[in-house]
Amino acid sequence: MNETTRGEFSEKASFCHASMLPWEHRGTATYYQIVMSLLPGQSSLFEEDSMLAALRAQVRVCGPLGSKMYETLFTELADDYEAGGRIYALLAGRSTRPIHDAIPLRLAGAIHRVVLRGDDDRLARHYPSVGGKPGEDFGADFIAYVREHLDEVELGLNSQVQTNEVGRSVVQLVLSHWLTNFNVEEFDFYEVGASAGLNLNFDKFYGCFGQLRMGDPASELRFMGDWFESAPLVPKTAARVVNRRGVDVAPLDVTDPAQELRLLSFVWPDQKLRFQRIRAAIDIAKTQKPVVDTESADTWIERQLRTRRERATVVFHSIVWQYLGPDVQRRFRQALEDAALTATPENPLVWARMEPAGKVADVRVTVWRGKEPEEYLLAEIGYHGQNMNWQGKKL
Repeated sequence: MNETTRGEFSEKASFCHASMLPWEHRGTATYYQIVMSLLPGQSSLFEEDSMLAALRAQVRVCGPLGSKMYETLFTELADDYEAGGRIYALLAGRSTRPIHDAIPLRLAGAIHRVVLRGDDDRLARHYPSVGGKPGEDFGADFIAYVREHLDEVELGLNSQVQTNEVGRSVVQLVLSHWLTNFNVEEFDFYEVGASAGLNLNFDKFYGCFGQLRMGDPASELRFMGDWFESAPLVPKTAARVVNRRGVDVAPLDVTDPAQELRLLSFVWPDQKLRFQRIRAAIDIAKTQKPVVDTESADTWIERQLRTRRERATVVFHSIVWQYLGPDVQRRFRQALEDAALTATPENPLVWARMEPAGKVADVRVTVWRGKEPEEYLLAEIGYHGQNMNWQGKKL
């Protein structure tokens, strides 16, 4: 696996089935699907929702998902737990569903925040995210910190896993070019499940494949040719975003240092390229702050689409749909269908989504230019935006 794709799947981590989770926990389920595809025949490992099973499961997936560092760490943490050590004292009885609650990654994130704050030099020397390199005594130093700062670590366990994978922004970049096939020159963009809203600034990022240039060529956040598996067959000119807005039930504000730190802490420390990307996206968001409302997806999109539309409107989400309850899904669809009644060739309504399809995700688009929808399969893509395989099919 090349450097660009190493570890791309580790962002959203737990092992529960998606149907168990409300939308605010959407950061903890997609990982389950990926894990099951990587470890076929191991479902019993995840059905046994005990703390030791959660730690052992984390060991099993860290290597395949690109983190030797965490594979080694969780091996030692699981051994310590099984032996009744400090990790047992910390975690035993903390959750009746530790796999569902992503307790192992909450613990890892809590300690990573300590390192990112610069609070412990002993730990920092093990973390590539701050220039270190994991040593043989990494696990021992980790456990020692837990023992010495128990109250702080326990408080850190309350933070749910949440990130904002900017690799998926290649979908929006490609989509902005694809829209010109419908004579769309400008559009309003609405993202559901936007988290910190980093991807609302997608046109401030840069993508390049062959002769295709997308976004801002001066951007520090760049997706070059090896990010794509096959060339997106789209026009060279992109439609322009006029208005952009997002929604999330628990948005993060990266202009708040504490929330920025939380976002960074759940990126695995040895995934240097992901760190570079998210830091670049955060820097952009600090100068062009995204607007992300706190609301349920259904009521929010209904309100956005109720206003008079003066141009094309794009509604987008990635790895979100399965975390909306059935009633929210129904009302969300109804809001789109109601808005579609006033769609025209000049002001089309576009529903674009990147959602799970087994080992990869599909990028599907519904376009209303009148009352009848047009359906497209644009691409297959890795869960965090890598290895886009262009399809471009009308269904």
